[in-house]
Amino acid sequence: MKKKSIIGIFVLIPVVLFLWLRAPEQYFVDQISEPEEFPENPDIVRIAETRDLSTFDLRQLAADVPAQDEILLQESMGRAFIASMDGQIWKMDLASGVAQPYVDVTLMPAGMVQHPTDPDRIFFCLSRATPEQEGLQGPGIYELIVSTKEVRTVVTRVPLLRKLESRHFENEAQSGSSVASDIRKGEVNRQETGHLDREASGQPRRKPGEYVAGDASTDSNGEVADLDFRSTLGILFRKSDRPTIPIKSQDPITSQPVVKADDLAISRDGQRIYFTEPYDHPGAILGVTEQSRNEAITLGKNGNVWMVDLQEGTVSLVARDYTYIDGILLEYDDSSSEEVSLIASEISTYRMIRLHLEGKREGEDEVVIDGLPGFPDGIDRDSSGRIWVAFPVMRSGLVNWLHKNPLWKHLVLYIPQSLQPVSRKTALLALSPDGSTPLFFAVHDGSSFASLIVATPGGDRIYLSLYSPEQKGLYTIRNPLE
Repeated sequence: MKKKSIIGIFVLIPVVLFLWLRAPEQYFVDQISEPEEFPENPDIVRIAETRDLSTFDLRQLAADVPAQDEILLQESMGRAFIASMDGQIWKMDLASGVAQPYVDVTLMPAGMVQHPTDPDRIFFCLSRATPEQEGLQGPGIYELIVSTKEVRTVVTRVPLLRKLESRHFENEAQSGSSVASDIRKGEVNRQETGHLDREASGQPRRKPGEYVAGDASTDSNGEVADLDFRSTLGILFRKSDRPTIPIKSQDPITSQPVVKADDLAISRDGQRIYFTEPYDHPGAILGVTEQSRNEAITLGKNGNVWMVDLQEGTVSLVARDYTYIDGILLEYDDSSSEEVSLIASEISTYRMIRLHLEGKREGEDEVVIDGLPGFPDGIDRDSSGRIWVAFPVMRSGLVNWLHKNPLWKHLVLYIPQSLQPVSRKTALLALSPDGSTPLFFAVHDGSSFASLIVATPGGDRIYLSLYSPEQKGLYTIRNPLE
């Protein structure tokens, strides 16, 4: 019996040591919330193709290009630019299908857009591949001048995120707490990494549905102001209420570093750039990683949308506390020359949402379509306005079960991603221009490629950005709706 006990201890010690060394970051543990259920969208099930996505005339181009995050097409000029996992932007000749490294940007390039009136100017997101990676001036938005290969910094710091806890302010004010006083003075602790010290006031991040009218925010001078928020999925600011700072005068008191710039969209006049920061944890990195897995399964509400005004030289907080917000597109109507709303993908909630930026519904948000069959990542439009949604990873029975039984998420966070079963299946969905109606859906079984992260529509082909480390080459399919 004594011998068995000794053996048991020797077996237990490495297990305990392994779990201790593998302990997840505390913020992932803290954001595990109540049970959630995400039903499947029946309209997508109804139109789903029985054929594999690869049967739509799959072709390979540029066989040497490493895995990609984004493809920017300039078909009228016979070229394309590719944001690659090797830290370079590649340039491809569309006629020959040959690509070569064009600019080394040192970090990980992601979303790219061209200036609407000047194809020589390309704006792109930059993030880290590892928490320790350094390069240029850090994560943020940059501009590439194609003709000279010059890379210019647009923005790497944004307004300091402050707590929005009006009920907490009221309770603390009544008790004379110094915490409330410090927050009102703009003296909220924040780590230099840019991650908000959410424990500074003893309050956890709020859960869905806890955003109420009359919440407190800060004005441009850092003073607390009462704002009547109309959004319910996260916090969406009206234009006049957006925390805003000048780009050139940023400092640690009023600003924080961009942690993870993922995707971006530019206004029709080329004056405003909107970009997403899916989550703002310290050391946030780009890609399909263990970190992104943990954020997705814990349903953290840490996503921000920022807006850079190139004409005014300012950067503003448009929205915050959304759930893993990623792909972004702007919307217009006949009533305004400026963008009236934006559509974005929320990866971990399997849905597309709309944020109303102006007009009668300014400050409101809504679900455009939900119950998506996978984790929606990059989104793009074709010439007919239809929206193409890429799914690098499909929904699984295990993840659905974990959302219904969140207690088990605590255990899953300790298990390395390499030891968890992940299907290579990946998929593509086309939606109507308003995003509400599914038009096409097909899955690839993973035999030819995996991790479809963005689909970029061209004239008659769809270009597939594939974000799998072992991936080589750029693939296209014919547009199944043409």
